[in-house]
Amino acid sequence: MIKSIRFTRPCKCGRSQGFTLIEILIVVVILGILAAIIIPQFASAQSAARATAMRSQLGTVRSQIASWQVQHGGQIPGGIGGTADEAIDTLISDGYLTRTVFRSPGFVWIWDSSRAELEIEYDPSIDPSIPDADGDGDGDADDVAVIRTW
Repeated sequence: MIKSIRFTRPCKCGRSQGFTLIEILIVVVILGILAAIIIPQFASAQSAARATAMRSQLGTVRSQIASWQVQHGGQIPGGIGGTADEAIDTLISDGYLTRTVFRSPGFVWIWDSSRAELEIEYDPSIDPSIPDADGDGDGDADDVAVIRTW
C-alpha cells in the first residue's frame, strides 16, 4: 500500500516574529526620557571642563612669563606697550611655550604690559554660553565674576 504524505503550511494562529508599532514607540519614548536626563549632565561637565582648561592655561602662561622674565633680566615679553598676543608669541618663539596657546571662544586675555601681568575675562557678547566656573551647574554672571578673580 502506498501511504499519502500531507504537506501542511505553518499555522499563523500564533504571534508574528516582528515587533508591534506600540512596542517600538514605547522603546523610543524610554530612550528619549533617558537622553533628556543624561545630555544636560554632559553639557554641564563640558562647560566645567572648558573653564578648568582655561584656568590651567592661564596658570601655565603666567608661570612661563615669570620664567622668561628671570632669564631676561626682568624685561617684559612682547615689550612695554605690547599686547597679550605679542607676549605669548615671544614666549612661543623663545621656547617657553611649545605650541600655540589655545583660547576658548569668549575668553579674552587682559595684558598689563607695564607690569607683565596676564589676566583673563569672559565676554558673553562673543560667546553667550558662559562656562560653569563656580561649579554650581549653570553659566551666569557669577561665573563671569569668578573668572575675573583667576
